[in-house]
Amino acid sequence: MPPAGALLLTLAAVIALAVHLIEPPHRHRGDQLPGLTYEAERATPRAPLALVVTSVQDNGPAAKADIAAGDVIDRIDGRPIASVASVGRAMRSDARKGPLLHIRHAGESRYKHLPSAHAKEPHVAKDTRRRG
Repeated sequence: MPPAGALLLTLAAVIALAVHLIEPPHRHRGDQLPGLTYEAERATPRAPLALVVTSVQDNGPAAKADIAAGDVIDRIDGRPIASVASVGRAMRSDARKGPLLHIRHAGESRYKHLPSAHAKEPHVAKDTRRRG
């Protein structure tokens, strides 16, 4: 291959890698967990996914569920995460109540219910004085 052709292929590969690196960790709205961003990782090629929380929206559903950056989500509704698409399926199937997440952080593990982004806050009356 002529040197110019090799240079063009290398340049194309570098550009493709740069585009891949600057894309958000999840591209499709249906694959998101409300109130947080994550990066999907696999320990080995055939292992289930682990979602590493990279940021949490202030006062969002994840923050209210006490989920923090650095937490690792390795199960949704008791099942290992097979793919990023399965995250979207879990969110759609649990649209009203939100999914139950198994979270690992600093050697500890816990389950947290992640409220749906569309879940309504419970109504609390502003004026609770008793009459009479």
